[in-house]
Amino acid sequence: MTRNTIYVIHSPSPTLGRSALQRGFFPYALTGRFIHSLQRELDRLGMDYQVVADDTESDIEVLITRDPALLVCVPGLRFQFYHRGFDKQKIVWLNVMEYSSADPGSVLNRLTGQLRLD
Repeated sequence: MTRNTIYVIHSPSPTLGRSALQRGFFPYALTGRFIHSLQRELDRLGMDYQVVADDTESDIEVLITRDPALLVCVPGLRFQFYHRGFDKQKIVWLNVMEYSSADPGSVLNRLTGQLRLD
């Protein structure tokens, strides 16, 4: 993947005792809706990013090798997503209202902040 990929992390990191069937606290339909909303706004603003759902089961080592632009974590993962070794400035923690209403504002703010720093 390119550096312009944004991953939406929607399930907790694998831990001892966690069922492989546990996929997070919210239905995947909300994740799909959030991804669609964010991609639509990025396209409207002419920003060259691709938003995809995490396909690594929250494996931070694989995500680090892919070098994403941002990781967007759904609510409830702040203490269940192992992110050591990844730049904390490239992680957006969504709150329940942003996620359930598919509001991409905090992600767009983080991206525009990164563009100003580059």
